[in-house]
Amino acid sequence: MGGQACILYGAAEFSRDLDLLILADANNLSNVMRALDALDAEVVAVPPLEERHLLRGHAVHLRCRREDVAGRESI
Repeated sequence: MGGQACILYGAAEFSRDLDLLILADANNLSNVMRALDALDAEVVAVPPLEERHLLRGHAVHLRCRREDVAGRESI
């Protein structure tokens, strides 16, 4: 929403994140967890990345801590 607000008010702002929409099932969640492990990602806000929360429509916020992307904003 922050990027959309910038557009509305005429400010220049670039997105520093990535929004993913995944089918919340055990197989997909397992694949996502493996990818996030490879990025050394950590949950930075509640709720935890669990299927039950995704099925309720909750968003999960993560940050990539891998060295080659150090200093970047959250993913």
